Amino acid sequence: MSSIHTAGWAIIGSVTTALWSIAGNIYLARKSRSQVIEQAANQLKQAAASLDVQRTTTARTAATFIADKRQAWINDLRDDVSLYSALTVEILDGWKRVFSRLGNRWDEYGPPTAPRELEVYNEDVRKFAEAIAERDSLHVQLLTRIMLRLNGEEVPHRELVDGLYRVRASLRIVSINANNHEYANQTFYDSIDHQLQLAQIYTKAILKEEWQKLKREVAAPERLIARILATSPPDDAEVEAYVQKTAPSVPSSFSGHPHSANTRRHEANGTPPTPDF
Repeated sequence: MSSIHTAGWAIIGSVTTALWSIAGNIYLARKSRSQVIEQAANQLKQAAASLDVQRTTTARTAATFIADKRQAWINDLRDDVSLYSALTVEILDGWKRVFSRLGNRWDEYGPPTAPRELEVYNEDVRKFAEAIAERDSLHVQLLTRIMLRLNGEEVPHRELVDGLYRVRASLRIVSINANNHEYANQTFYDSIDHQLQLAQIYTKAILKEEWQKLKREVAAPERLIARILATSPPDDAEVEAYVQKTAPSVPSSFSGHPHSANTRRHEANGTPPTPDF
């Protein structure tokens, strides 16, 4: 009888031990799985944080790159408009000296009648035109560079280009008048001075807005990148529409259009020409 009880207790002991072993294994397995899950979650958080840092760093790098380009754009526009204005004044002062000299000669000796006398006047005009040819070419290059840099959809940009073309057109008429021995150009002088003053005002407005854009882009780089990525490239139809809309409004870089009805009308009225747009 005692042997039966001993055997029973032995079985119970074995079962209990087995149960505790199973329970221990289950506990260890769950604990290990929990640790694995927690470790994976931590790794995921670290990866996400690293990705955020990388994305922020990339956005800031891109924003800094764009800001540098915008700052260069600001500097170039300021320099080009300044040089354009300075060249305008230099060329105009040169024409004024030519007109003053030829006008004084005209007043003293009377208008030339013989071809040889007229050639003396023509020679002075040709020499001056040749002397300023390089600066005049730079004047045209600056106008083209400024025009290509600006956005015709924005009012200050459009007004600046319009004013600078008016300056160029007036200078063109002054040179035409020199060839025609017409020395009364005060209307064109006043127009050029007025347009240069307006150009300074519009340039300041453009530079101020571009500087504000630069600061906003640097302060919010991710917003800048999102805006860039959201911009889709124009299709052929959009490009064609833009060309059709813009082409009629772009005057020649040499301006003045000496053979156009617009220029002839202003020449006849003694008023500054306006670009054909």
